[in-house]
Amino acid sequence: MRVYPGTSVLVVLLAGALLRPALAADRLSLEAALAEALTQHPLLAVASARVVSLEGKRQQAGLRPNPLLVYQTEDFRAWSNPGHRFWQDADHFFYLQQTFETAAKRARRTELALAQQRRGEIELLQQKQSIAARVRAAYWDAAGARARQQMLEQSLRELALIVTYHRDQVREGAMAEADLLRVELEQQRLSLLARQAEADGERQSIRLQREMGRAEIGAIELANPLEEVAKVADPAEFAQVWERRAEAQLARQLVVLAGAQMALETALAQPNFDGVAGYKRSRNFDTVIWGVQAPLPLFNRNQGNIASAGAEQRLAQSAESATQALLRAEFRAAEQELSVRRQQVETFARPLQERAQSLADLAQQAYRLGGADLLRLLDAQRNLLDARQVYLDSLLALRQAEAAREAVLGVLP
Repeated sequence: MRVYPGTSVLVVLLAGALLRPALAADRLSLEAALAEALTQHPLLAVASARVVSLEGKRQQAGLRPNPLLVYQTEDFRAWSNPGHRFWQDADHFFYLQQTFETAAKRARRTELALAQQRRGEIELLQQKQSIAARVRAAYWDAAGARARQQMLEQSLRELALIVTYHRDQVREGAMAEADLLRVELEQQRLSLLARQAEADGERQSIRLQREMGRAEIGAIELANPLEEVAKVADPAEFAQVWERRAEAQLARQLVVLAGAQMALETALAQPNFDGVAGYKRSRNFDTVIWGVQAPLPLFNRNQGNIASAGAEQRLAQSAESATQALLRAEFRAAEQELSVRRQQVETFARPLQERAQSLADLAQQAYRLGGADLLRLLDAQRNLLDARQVYLDSLLALRQAEAAREAVLGVLP
């Protein structure tokens, strides 16, 4: 019995398509992928630990200075006559020294630490939004690779019917074997493309799980098809972006942080003073000690730090304006991209595929009736394959545009 080229490849691909659902270990929806990534991703554990660290620094910033306990002795000697009586002949000082902060320095430190803690919380949110955006993009890329593989497998099944028809005709002597070789060559070409698509699907599956933060990479089956009904995007305004995006919140918080730093540096220019109170025993007399110490701000009035904090404050304000402009442009581009991609699918890609399918069906019928040659039939099949690929590419671009819009809006599940 003759074995035709490409037959074994087709059998392997079809068998793999039938066995794949049975081997799939994990049916994964986009919502489940996002939920897993936002609860178990290792990068979030790092950002969360930083927030806890900043909470400890905020607590420390609100503590008062500790008092200083001092014991001092004077006129102590261990030589000459008469002998030295330590408690009676030496002077003994016992006193406490407490620093009193002026200009509400403790409050200013607490405000700065709170601003830093809030910055850490926003950076955690930024990490979550970044992970969600990458997972959405990777999920739809994986879905697109899987859809391409299925499309090629469908084209192989359709071409297999044509190959079978040619073999029957050659066997009966009604057709030249050269025509059979042409369709078998086309079958081999599609088989190679299907294998490449399968490898790309595996690669995109690994990328998706890596973006989810999985330590163990396994087999997954995507629950959300590329051709699922698109969600109707809710009308959005830039105010939503400015309110929810972590980049916007961080830009505003950096202004608050710079203001808190400026307030603290200004307060540090005011000197603190130390109060001293205690007990002195001298020559068997018990007395009281009290006093005040304060530095004289003749040279160091914290001028350099105040100037630096002022420059950082102006820098933060400029960065806020720049961030607002960039996010506004990003928002408008995402809205326009979504509109264009939706129109591309509905107006061009889907009708193109339907028309190519009709032409391919007509060409196959005409070929069977002898009204068309083999080259026209193969050309119609290739046009259908190209049209299907254009449709899948347009669908994938639409899904990615939807994901990009959600990322711009800062949407989290």
